[in-house]
Amino acid sequence: MMIDFNSFPENERYYSGNAGAKMGIFFQDENWFLKFGKSTRGFRNMDISYATSPLSEYIGSHIYEIIGVPVHKTLLGERDGKIVVACQDFRKQGDELIEFKNIKNAYVKGRDEISSGATYGDSVDLEDVLQTIRNNKTLQMIPGVEERFWDMFVVDALISNNDRNNGNWGILVHPDGSKELTPVYDNGNCLTNKKSNDQILKTLQNPEAMKDASYRLVFCTYSDKEKLINPMEYISNTPEAGCLDAIHRIVPRIDLSRINRMIDEIPEEYHGLEVMSPVRRQFYKELLQIRHEEVFLPVLEKSRVIDQSKETPARRKRQLKL
Repeated sequence: MMIDFNSFPENERYYSGNAGAKMGIFFQDENWFLKFGKSTRGFRNMDISYATSPLSEYIGSHIYEIIGVPVHKTLLGERDGKIVVACQDFRKQGDELIEFKNIKNAYVKGRDEISSGATYGDSVDLEDVLQTIRNNKTLQMIPGVEERFWDMFVVDALISNNDRNNGNWGILVHPDGSKELTPVYDNGNCLTNKKSNDQILKTLQNPEAMKDASYRLVFCTYSDKEKLINPMEYISNTPEAGCLDAIHRIVPRIDLSRINRMIDEIPEEYHGLEVMSPVRRQFYKELLQIRHEEVFLPVLEKSRVIDQSKETPARRKRQLKL
């Protein structure tokens, strides 16, 4: 489960992102990179020294894997006295990663009329993002882009990933010019990675605080008319066919028993370093169970009832997939 990464040489590749320091290494004859926890010094109300983002990256990515959405490979370990997560570099020789924000910044004729107030590359207005996905010529040539977007939206809601933005998903362009979606990556900002054990314990002991943490006071990066979206409220009430289709794809694949086994296999400590405390383990499992039982299953059942009462194109599409 845990790997000592201290003996593996650096590969002189460099990696961007704001979630913490990264180190490229050679591991198993391939390029990987280590993600270190980001220092929380300077953050208000923080009584831990480093965010548990390596642990969150590992768990969030493995939940994606269990559900069946393509995701990068991750391993937990230690380097230089710190818990790290190793992420396989999915770029092979000659591959170019194009982030969605760069695609979104491309000119589209009539875009200002399609989506009012579009702010291009960095805009996380949901309508603006969807219009880019549906109108960009490059994305139109790659199958499953909108489906992947909604799959990420739903799984990110399950794992409370509040940092899925235009800079951490995209496409790969291979040397022969062919293009494909990247696997899902950058899941380190899920599962309240900046909460200390004491803060988690207080939440666990308060049923109302658990509901707040599970679905009432949660937000994602995307916005609607400059207001941050609560993804739980959105998937509970949306008429958006793409999101409803994703609910029908994703929710039946949420295997809590398998997810819990994966969480239970993570050790409490490694080389004298805390990896996952008992209280954090309990919190993660209860958080996922509450979301599954009180949001995802009711949303799926509600959608099925609506489908049975009205034959819709979205329903016919889902039946064909099943």
